[in-house]
Amino acid sequence: MMLFNRDRDRPWKFGLTTILFLILAGYVKAQNAYVAFLDSSIVDIIQKDQSGWKMLMYRGITTLVEPKLLIVWTFILAFMLWGFKFKIPALWCLLTLIGGDAIAFVVKNVMQRARPSAHLAIDDGFSFPSGHTFGTFLLIGMIWLILIPMISTSWKAWLVRIILIIWMVLVMISRVYVNAHYPTDVIGSVLLAYLWLQVAEGLYIWLAPLMKRWPLLKKSEI
Repeated sequence: MMLFNRDRDRPWKFGLTTILFLILAGYVKAQNAYVAFLDSSIVDIIQKDQSGWKMLMYRGITTLVEPKLLIVWTFILAFMLWGFKFKIPALWCLLTLIGGDAIAFVVKNVMQRARPSAHLAIDDGFSFPSGHTFGTFLLIGMIWLILIPMISTSWKAWLVRIILIIWMVLVMISRVYVNAHYPTDVIGSVLLAYLWLQVAEGLYIWLAPLMKRWPLLKKSEI
């Protein structure tokens, strides 16, 4: 039995997410007034309290999920999986992150959305989508799909899920709080990451049995 089961709803999930992402991206690219209003409204709520401890906390969070560090975290996850004979899932994690980063890079350069005017100097490049948010969602998705099913105790599994959801929300908020992105950037990142995960899962289901025939991966769990 594979880690990922065939999901009859995958085409529906893929289609709906694609539509939502394209609508949002289209409005952002067109610099629609409704998007500007939505962004400013959410920013006002998130940045209402500019206390020192909040800035310190959110900067700390955003540092932990820098794209370069996310590569490190993913390599650690893949190393652990490889050591426990989950070699094909380990490769899937690495390729999912690499492929996802490539897609996010292309989308950034197609959209070419400028960052908020008050962004930090360290946050360069285009704004849509948020690389921190995108990569974090992918890493959380890997943990959610591969590691959590291995937890035998139900309440422990749900505890991990809740922690992951809270962390994801904090990452999204942090990118807006430190003026690195607009709210629609992080929302778009989640949609794009979920969309890519659906594709990556489908590819895994198709390719994993074929990869298991390779000599190096013959004893791998799938």
